[in-house]
Amino acid sequence: MGIFRGRKARTDGGASVSDRNASRADLEALREFAKTRRGVEAWIEPRTSVTQTTLLLVAGDGESIRRRVASAQAGHDFARKKLQVPVYDSNLVPIPSRKREYDLRKARATGSSSSSSSTTTTAPVAKTQTPRELRAIMTLESIAGSDPLPSNPSFDDLMRVYRKARKQAHPDRLGGQRDKWDTVEDAARVLGLPD
Repeated sequence: MGIFRGRKARTDGGASVSDRNASRADLEALREFAKTRRGVEAWIEPRTSVTQTTLLLVAGDGESIRRRVASAQAGHDFARKKLQVPVYDSNLVPIPSRKREYDLRKARATGSSSSSSSTTTTAPVAKTQTPRELRAIMTLESIAGSDPLPSNPSFDDLMRVYRKARKQAHPDRLGGQRDKWDTVEDAARVLGLPD
């Protein structure tokens, strides 16, 4: 009668993992990225209550791609043997700062209405925010427990509140909840904030 149909995968702690499993398309995307970029390195990111095990590839300029893999060992073997790139465990070797810097540059460039340099820290996300963006900002503020941001907040202000909201809502944290985490991530997508 289908009593097991629709059951979600669970972590060792019992949290529900709603992400899909790895696919051939994921492996092809990783293969294409490694083939077309220079200085690629790989990081295995372990399964959490939010995601499956993932393989993160970071190019020399900081551009990155993250895709699901069947297991940590499968990801390690795929990166080392098929892609022939160095592979690290993200619990032991931190993800390089060049990834974060690239993501911030990209987010600032798309959030800024004019072409400004990457050292500008007060570029507004948009001249006027849509009601959807305003709701996203208010969501982040309420989950983070922070004071309201000024109208037309800077990118750095948004990132500060986003990081605090992520920390408060993370499901692996004591008291963290998956639905709050999903709400924070949805709000970040609306505002175009990098992870």
